[in-house]
Amino acid sequence: MLIFRNNIYDQQEVNPNRHLSCSDIEGRKISNPYNFLSVALTEEFDVISFLQRQPTEYWAQDSKKFYPRSHKMGNYSTFIDILNILIDGLENRKTWQTMNTYHFCFLYDVLVRFSFNYNHDNKKGRLESLPELKGKPFRIEMFIKDYFFNTVFLLNEDQYNSLTRPEKIKLGYDCPLQFAVINGLFPTNYEIKLQPSSNYPYSIYV
Repeated sequence: MLIFRNNIYDQQEVNPNRHLSCSDIEGRKISNPYNFLSVALTEEFDVISFLQRQPTEYWAQDSKKFYPRSHKMGNYSTFIDILNILIDGLENRKTWQTMNTYHFCFLYDVLVRFSFNYNHDNKKGRLESLPELKGKPFRIEMFIKDYFFNTVFLLNEDQYNSLTRPEKIKLGYDCPLQFAVINGLFPTNYEIKLQPSSNYPYSIYV
């Protein structure tokens, strides 16, 4: 089970003190974060397969287009490895697992692109992709806000490297391996592994 800011496996488990607007409430009722992630990640195999079939001289350009944030942290082989790891973690209901910035950065690119394509599809296509949304647009910015701990990977090298450690902590930029991702370092096999958590990761409200 993947650990996000809010529990994707139990939609009822949200902070009761958090104010929800009417649009937030409607969005929560019609969206299923687990299924959204499952569909988007599963379809990503087809995307990468398509990109790999293109002439190799276009790979660098295509990678920047399809993965505008994560292209510098790996290649298609890296993305397939991360994709397999994320799907395994998503479907594993026995262990809570922690992601790092490599995972979140890749996820961001995948989900933003998937949502863009979904929102620009016709109603029939939307219903086939995510029937629980009943053909309505999906508000990806709300999903990112609700389920991502931060989006530090959106900073460029100069923006991130100019911050002091106290400034990073104050801004909530404390996700593991964020320096490596922002500065374009390819991950090791260990760095793209999920880390198991022995504790229940969410607050329990009574």
